[in-house]
Amino acid sequence: MDWKTAGKTIPEITTRDLVVFRLPPEESEQLARQYNRALSNMNSDGADVAIISLKKIITEYPTWGEPSLLFGICVAQCEEYHRALKCFEHALTCGLHSQQMTELAQYCLAQAKVEYEQAQAVAEATPEESPLKALSSAITRQESPMVAESENRERIHVQAPILIKAPKKPRKRRIATEKEIRDALAQSTSSNGEIPDEAINVEFPKTPAEKMRMTAIALGVIVLIAGIILLSVFVIIPAVKKATAKSKDAEKVEFLEKKLAENAGDPEIAAIIAAYNSAFSEDEASISTEDTIEETADASTESATEQATDTTPVTESVAQTDTAAETQADTASDTQPEGTADTQAETASET
Repeated sequence: MDWKTAGKTIPEITTRDLVVFRLPPEESEQLARQYNRALSNMNSDGADVAIISLKKIITEYPTWGEPSLLFGICVAQCEEYHRALKCFEHALTCGLHSQQMTELAQYCLAQAKVEYEQAQAVAEATPEESPLKALSSAITRQESPMVAESENRERIHVQAPILIKAPKKPRKRRIATEKEIRDALAQSTSSNGEIPDEAINVEFPKTPAEKMRMTAIALGVIVLIAGIILLSVFVIIPAVKKATAKSKDAEKVEFLEKKLAENAGDPEIAAIIAAYNSAFSEDEASISTEDTIEETADASTESATEQATDTTPVTESVAQTDTAAETQADTASDTQPEGTADTQAETASET
């Protein structure tokens, strides 16, 4: 039986034929496109490619009979009649959408049985090769007629090489990218040169040099991160803490200087200030101390002025008291001679 002729009698489908599955419009269009592409590949010597597409469809829609019929015709073209029988039986069990397809499936099932029986009969009739004959053929290395025929057979579906003149300065070779390889593979698997909808994953095996390079990069990143952490823990953080401690110590020393300068009149404190100025930054310390002394002197002058203002009434009262006492003394001195003279005059007159 000519299985290609049987495949060409199967018509393409549209989205109307897929209404029973109740699919969204986009999925219906994609499913119809996959089915029609598989049918086209089967009718154009691409049964192996059609088998790949039909496997996906049968897996997703096992109750759909038409893909099983196409799959059976494809495996029958590859002379796998035992698989073709199972596919035709499955298609008839699921049911087909038209009487013509049902009759075609029944006819294909009958022809597949006949050819399967013939193949079995031929296999049984063929005598098994004895071990001695196989050994002698291996030793003599005689080529079989099939091999000689295949070597002398006309090359079919092979494009003749194109002779071109090589350039004097050949261009630098460029490795194809993943996208270019993926597109080339997709076009090679399609029947009409179009890129199919199925995604093709292209993975490049990594060479030992690439693996070593990736390992070195990863180790370098890890070492860099560890170095940054160690630098932060042992250098940056201690430096920040030390600078903060220095600023706090400076504030404490400044506070002590101010307090000592305020009590610079005390001999002990004056001795401490003198020793401090002689040991640590004498100029700066003396300047700060003199300024503090001037401020203290100004403060004491202001307090003395306030005390003088408060004691002014008392001074005035004391002055008034002194003035009154002086007046009384003058009056007494003036009065005493006059009395004495009168007394002497009276005494003299009596005598």
